[in-house]
Amino acid sequence: MKKLIASIFSLFASGANASDDWVDFVTIAHNSLSEKQESIMAEYKIGEHERFDWDQENGTLVFSNDGKPVVIAKVQFVGSVSTKSDTWLWSWANNTILDNVKDQMHKVKEYGVSKNYEALINEKWSADEVDGWEMTSITSYLLNAKGAYRTTDKTGFTYMVITDIHWVK
Repeated sequence: MKKLIASIFSLFASGANASDDWVDFVTIAHNSLSEKQESIMAEYKIGEHERFDWDQENGTLVFSNDGKPVVIAKVQFVGSVSTKSDTWLWSWANNTILDNVKDQMHKVKEYGVSKNYEALINEKWSADEVDGWEMTSITSYLLNAKGAYRTTDKTGFTYMVITDIHWVK
């Protein structure tokens, strides 16, 4: 964990105090999301359902078993990592993402501006899947999300935070 954080801060933070602040912030955000993930996975069995589908228009992530929805989560798209270009792209900079699933992401960028955290300000930068999880941890922390989810396809990973979740009755 310390090696990961040291790598991240060396890439994105400038100045000794900013670096220390960045490392501390990433650590706090990571630990916060880890606790939330344990809880949400236990309570809603995230990762155990047969299928998931996300619906940008409704801003939902639907988990199903036997073709029937069992858990519905409201989401904000955080960003994506391309394994073809090895880059991170924030959802707020991605014109293929509908506004309703990124309408809270300005808070993350504004926080980055206020702290001069380049990783939160620059729309696209060199990254891997670990960076994606770190940006998702930060987003979860700043938006007080309930958890996070990552989808995978042939070109990389899409990260989202879960802002609300419930069992289908």
